[in-house]
Parts: sequence; structure tokens; C-alpha cells
Amino acid sequence: MTHPDAHRLTALVADEGALLVGVGHPLCGDDAVGSLIAGRLAARFPERVIDAGSVPENFFGPLAAVEGRPVVFLDAAAAAGEPGTWCLAGADALVGRSPDTHRASLRLLAELLAERAIPAWIVGIAPGRLAPGAPLTPPVARAADDLVALLTAALAEAPVHV
Repeated sequence: MTHPDAHRLTALVADEGALLVGVGHPLCGDDAVGSLIAGRLAARFPERVIDAGSVPENFFGPLAAVEGRPVVFLDAAAAAGEPGTWCLAGADALVGRSPDTHRASLRLLAELLAERAIPAWIVGIAPGRLAPGAPLTPPVARAADDLVALLTAALAEAPVHV
């Protein structure tokens, strides 16, 4: 069964040339998922993927340089459903929600990008465990594998943007 957001995410990446930005802390369980996905994709598509780790605000320069193409953040985020559930949402989904590890900086980045006519999106993956030192939980690891496969296919068919 195809994920309901798969078509739109593929279009953002393949057709609209989105820059993918992984966000997450590598030592805090499922919080690492965005960074993990970006790391796996960046090996093959370094011009289209940034692993921002836990400091996405440090990458504002490269994000602002996309000149109107979308930016898609990949991050562990509270989402409806069980751990490993993911959804695609516009950056406005970051507004008015309680802060978490990266929410404040992602919201600010999205606002700054919007001022430059750069649309921002987030792929939020529901975490199961965020404890320091915890490994990725199996459902989040499966979601990461699924997203890497989907995004690899989309990036492979996308035109190169420089």
C-alpha cells in the first residue's frame, strides 16, 4: 500500500527540486531518524541533501541559496499514530505546537525561508523512544528504510540543480 503523502513528497523532490535537510540528535534514540536518513542519502546525492544534525540553524546559508525551490526537513516529530508513522506537512504545521528539540529553530528557519519565497515542508516521523543512548526503535528504523527508498527513487529521477 502506498503512503498517502508519498506522491506529494516525490513531486517535491523529483519535480520541484527540493533540498532535503535531515535534523536530529544522533545519540537520542529515534530523534536521530532525520539525520540518519539524510546521511544515507547524502552519500549518493550530496548536492541535494544536507545532514544538519541537531543544529539546522547553522545551515541557513545553503538553505537560502536554493532560490525558490522547496526545502524539506526530515525530523522526528509528534505525529498522529504509532512510532514510525510519518506525514508530510507544510511548515505552518510547526507554528503553535509545543516546542521540542528542534521545533523552535525549524519554525524560525521556515519563517526566514518564507521571506525569501522558499517554501518549507517537514516530513515528521513519530518517535517511539528519545532517551539518550537509546537505539532507533524497529518501527522508526523501518520508516527510515521506506523513506530512504522513496527519496532515492525521487532523487534519481530529478533534474540536477546547481
